[in-house]
Amino acid sequence: MKLDQIYSRIWHCLVTAADDSQCPFNAMQAATVGVDGAPNVRTVALRRVIEAENLIVFHTDLRSPKVAELTSEPRIALVGTDAEHRLQIRLFGEARIVSEEPTRVEAWNSSSDHDLVQYRTLLAPGTPLSRPDDAFGEKHEIPGPDEGLKHFCVVEVRPHTIDWLDLSAADRPERARFVRDGDTWTQSWVAP
Repeated sequence: MKLDQIYSRIWHCLVTAADDSQCPFNAMQAATVGVDGAPNVRTVALRRVIEAENLIVFHTDLRSPKVAELTSEPRIALVGTDAEHRLQIRLFGEARIVSEEPTRVEAWNSSSDHDLVQYRTLLAPGTPLSRPDDAFGEKHEIPGPDEGLKHFCVVEVRPHTIDWLDLSAADRPERARFVRDGDTWTQSWVAP
């Protein structure tokens, strides 16, 4: 495959993943620099991808540690794998926490209730519990659908480097790197 084709395939995989939660690249590992300086990694689900805007979007809880981490240090790495096809996509970029009402409300309204339940918990993500139901208070009732909006935010990532690794051919692995310079991408092969 040529570098231009790989570049197109990367964005196709990401756009598809944002639209299909069953796509392997939908769940990506997000690495940030912890407020203590240590690395921190967790899984995020891609929610929107727009190649023309160089934009990758996921949602998170405003109370989560990653918001404090990205506010302090906006550099982020996202890694996704397709184990069946032996592919890996790594993205390196800058993240921005979007807490403005129109963007948040639009993203909230376009999300399924299943995806929003976690924002309706009374406690911040990572708070120690005796039992899982304790996250919803003493009555163990999940608050109403709009209750979680105050905890919900959008994270926009603008990648500056994309790394593609294809291990599908056992005798000939391929790796490519794309580095953004202004509005263009410089592409090159790198050793796998």
